Amino acid sequence: MALKGSLADLSIADLIQLHCQSGTRALLLAQRGAEEVAVYFADGEVVHAESGALQGDEVVYALLAWETGTFEVEQGRDAPTRTITMPWSALIMEGMRRLDEQKLSMNRKEQGAMAGETRRDRLAKILRNVIDTSGDISGVAIVSMDGLIMAADLPTTVDQARVGAVAAAILSLSGRSVGQLKRGDLQQTTIQGTEGNIIITQAGPNAVLVGLTGHGVNLGMVFLEIRECAVAIAAELG
Repeated sequence: MALKGSLADLSIADLIQLHCQSGTRALLLAQRGAEEVAVYFADGEVVHAESGALQGDEVVYALLAWETGTFEVEQGRDAPTRTITMPWSALIMEGMRRLDEQKLSMNRKEQGAMAGETRRDRLAKILRNVIDTSGDISGVAIVSMDGLIMAADLPTTVDQARVGAVAAAILSLSGRSVGQLKRGDLQQTTIQGTEGNIIITQAGPNAVLVGLTGHGVNLGMVFLEIRECAVAIAAELG
């Protein structure tokens, strides 16, 4: 009876070690989607591997990177030829070394891509995320304390420059009102209109987040989403 299983439960390296230490003749068939790899064992070693037109060591190196897929082992199967002479332990060690190098290279590329992002790019991602995940917020903008737009994701019908100017005016009036009534520092201003709401929340010492919503939204949820977005912006602005 053939041994079958998932590569999520038993890795290729484990399967190779198991059959080489047992010293049996066997065929390991591994499948992942449309890909299929055949590995033959004899006399305690891996003697042949093939995948399509590719044969030999390189097939095993590529197979060792598989983390998903299925396998089936048939005992007593002879290899059609011998394309691998390296000891099985060295074969695995070399495959793992190559896999580590690939992962290191990918990490370096990811870090390089992140390093290539500008602060404006990262702020834009934060704004896009709140628009994509919220069902109520229709537009957001990061505005400096003097009314300049730092980043924005607004409906096409809304003028960015006007948002900055309005935010600066509201901040000035709200800040004076909070001070005159001895309510501490300004944290958030909400203006409700017949067609929707304007929410202005502090996003660090040098910027505010302006959020626009439609009418009849869940303001409790909107306030939470705006605050979470403002925290992320403050962290990015340092």
